[in-house]
Amino acid sequence: MTHDGRSLPPPELWAALPWAVRERVDAHVVRRARLLAVREVLEAGLCPRPGLYACLDLVHVRGEILADRLVPPPLRDAETLTAHAEGLGWPVLALELEWDEDSWGRILVLDALGGAGERAALAQWQEVAWEEPLAVAAAVAGRLGAELRGPEEDGPARP
Repeated sequence: MTHDGRSLPPPELWAALPWAVRERVDAHVVRRARLLAVREVLEAGLCPRPGLYACLDLVHVRGEILADRLVPPPLRDAETLTAHAEGLGWPVLALELEWDEDSWGRILVLDALGGAGERAALAQWQEVAWEEPLAVAAAVAGRLGAELRGPEEDGPARP
């Protein structure tokens, strides 16, 4: 990420934060709860209030600094995701892969869909080859006897 120049750069913004806020930000970063970490910075009471992109930059920098302490990302293998889908409490009729964008780039999201409009996120992938999420989603759909849908035209075509 690059600093936008309208707010304090990450080192100065970090120095301006109260110690208790810094501890909460780092706790969120270590748990990979980036949006909660951003909210801590936004709500820290600094004047002038930092911009959103300055907060995102700071959280990104803290993630790089704390990289060796980050909790492992959630498992995204077919067995784990099948168990998660089976534990939703409603029958999964379809799985849907959709492209989404967040502040850190393009992500591929796998949702479970039920017959009464239920929808639950099962997994997301960022910065991976397209084939891996598609293969996992197809395996989960096969295990559940569910249809696999998507993604639409806004992402790369299926192989």
